Amino acid sequence: MAKFELSRLSNAAATDTLGFEQLISTQTEIVAGVIETKYYELLGQNLSDFVSFDVGRGAYSTNVFQYTSAYVGSPFEDGLVQPSSGLGINAKSSIQIDGISLKNNFWRMDYEVSHEIIEMGKVNAQAFSLIEENEKARKKVYDLGIQKIVFEGIKGDGDVLGLLNQPTVTINTSLAAKSLKNMSATEFSAFAVGSLGAYLTNNNNTAMPDTLMLATSDFVALGAPSNDSYPLKTKRDILEEAFRKAGAVNLKIVHSKYNETASTSSGIRMVLYHNVPDSVKVYIPKQYTPNALYPMNGVDFVSVAEAQFTGVQCIRPKEMLYIDVTA
Repeated sequence: MAKFELSRLSNAAATDTLGFEQLISTQTEIVAGVIETKYYELLGQNLSDFVSFDVGRGAYSTNVFQYTSAYVGSPFEDGLVQPSSGLGINAKSSIQIDGISLKNNFWRMDYEVSHEIIEMGKVNAQAFSLIEENEKARKKVYDLGIQKIVFEGIKGDGDVLGLLNQPTVTINTSLAAKSLKNMSATEFSAFAVGSLGAYLTNNNNTAMPDTLMLATSDFVALGAPSNDSYPLKTKRDILEEAFRKAGAVNLKIVHSKYNETASTSSGIRMVLYHNVPDSVKVYIPKQYTPNALYPMNGVDFVSVAEAQFTGVQCIRPKEMLYIDVTA
């Protein structure tokens, strides 16, 4: 973590008071360098539980470009030859190169510290907490902003989309006639089997889902007993067992409040998807990076933080399925 040079402040304020030097030096340890993102509103979950992050690629470019490729050559059977009758023309292997370009968003935010606060720092250690609280507040704004981007993107910006509003993902409206909290054990099993069948049909049996994202209200309700008379298993136990028996043995259940109103009718949207970097990801070309307090006009100080991010890139939309509750 970079050190803040006190000499840079020599023209702005005297540094001969120990209290002031302690204020600036300690603040430097808080704001200088890169701060890793933490998220506060996911009820114990990490944002990386929902999507993979590619950090540090494409900083200061206006777009992040992801190459894609597809095989377009001869089918396997065309490679068969008959040596006894002479070699014929070999089958040809070929790929088609394309790419996906994502908007790279630039973000900056600063806070200012007045000359009076600095003067207070010479005689009153409470000034430190004021600066620290400024940094905490700014970081919280960034954290919650990125969190919203991951789920919903930027409203009105079709180039910055979230996990819940990808236009190329199939929407199924026949699998869930009611929310999970209102399903019986039998209905859970039917939902799991039907969901996996629809998912595999959607991607031509090329991938098995490993993540089920629910609305928080449904997830919390899964903790209730599946049967009040015989409370041996919770509804979540029944649901996970049903998915395992249907083939999704590594399924992880996550949840968010954003799912509550994400469907086309502003109701619950569940998402079944393959959460791997080759299928879905978010780029963070530049992590949240605050700069130390710096003189702005000879007496006052400013700290500027910057970051860059993209929306969610759905590389393989067939490996994601939206399930909208229709009741």
